[in-house]
Amino acid sequence: MSERLDLAAATAANAVPISELVARVRDGLARQFGTLWVEGEIGSLHRSRPGHLYFDLKDSDAMLRCAMFRSAVERAEVDPEEGMQVRVFARVDVYAERGSLQLVIEALEPCGEGALRQAFEQMRRRLFEEGFFDPAHKRPLPFLPRRIGVVTSLHGAALHDLVHALRQREVPLEVVVYDARVQGEGAWRELVRGLHLLDARADLEAIVLCRGGGSLEDLWNFNRPELVRAIFELETPVVSAVGHEVDLVLSDLVADVRAPTPTAAAALVVPDARELLRTLSGFEQRIRGLARARMRAFRYRLQALERGLVHPAQRLEAAADRLEITQRRLGLALRSACSGFGARLETLGARLHALSPLAVLGRGYSIVRRDSDGKIVRAHDQVREGDAIRVRLADGALRATVRERMEVA
Repeated sequence: MSERLDLAAATAANAVPISELVARVRDGLARQFGTLWVEGEIGSLHRSRPGHLYFDLKDSDAMLRCAMFRSAVERAEVDPEEGMQVRVFARVDVYAERGSLQLVIEALEPCGEGALRQAFEQMRRRLFEEGFFDPAHKRPLPFLPRRIGVVTSLHGAALHDLVHALRQREVPLEVVVYDARVQGEGAWRELVRGLHLLDARADLEAIVLCRGGGSLEDLWNFNRPELVRAIFELETPVVSAVGHEVDLVLSDLVADVRAPTPTAAAALVVPDARELLRTLSGFEQRIRGLARARMRAFRYRLQALERGLVHPAQRLEAAADRLEITQRRLGLALRSACSGFGARLETLGARLHALSPLAVLGRGYSIVRRDSDGKIVRAHDQVREGDAIRVRLADGALRATVRERMEVA
């Protein structure tokens, strides 16, 4: 009996306060578990005024209370909702005031097809409202780039399909590839790094972000808001070619151009050389046809003008003939008129004579023609040394031979 009392006294003497016990339990949990990923369904969600979230995380057999403080809530890529299946990165803790086990959540992401669809729509609405999908921000692709960048896995079929399609287009092109994981935890960080490194190169004219098809969870890295923001901020135009035609990810919506498949991206980035040649050949034929039609029109117009033209020499001779006839008639008329008008008639005759082209010749000018064809010579380079020429003067004509040509300033 005395031994039992001594043991009880010793135990009572070693008793610890409840707060210390809770602290020991908390330390033991921290050493045992640290931080870890936990998966479950959200229930009994409550939002506090400061912005903290409190909810249950449960599966079919158990439940834990969770606390997610405002800083973690603001970092989360989705807005948690009741019934959403999620994965949380958390540390195991003890809420001392209630003596209950809880998870303090540092990061949260959706999991499961339904939760991912719900999270996708949330992020799409939020990023749309922030202007990340605005068509006014999209840049045109270069017509015929000489060097492009590609961010994808070196071991994936997407790169093989893209390169094969580019080669079939027979356009000289250099492709710079950044090897990045396209699936799995944290792959989006490698994608963002690859985009930034390629964008920093001044010699790249476009960047293709691509991978093959997969489930929504497989493609989830291409829905990360961090990747969307990175694409939005790039200077180089981006083509997003993720999955199959039925797949849609947020990188497709923010990219400058969306390609339904990696193979289709090749047709968007570079034109087909054969198609270019056919187009150029068509342009050439059209231009030649237009040129021929224009030349025919000019020829017909020139012929019409030539038919309406009269040689200046013929005009001069005709004018001289008319003038001589006019002079003779005037002479007859004047002689038959009153002799008192003689002086006036002479004055009029002198004025008329001054208008005659022959009068121009009388002032020292002459008309020079080539003896070979009778054409008037207007410039010194229309004859050569030794050519025979005919010079029309006011009172006659001369034949001469060109001895030297000279320019007169």
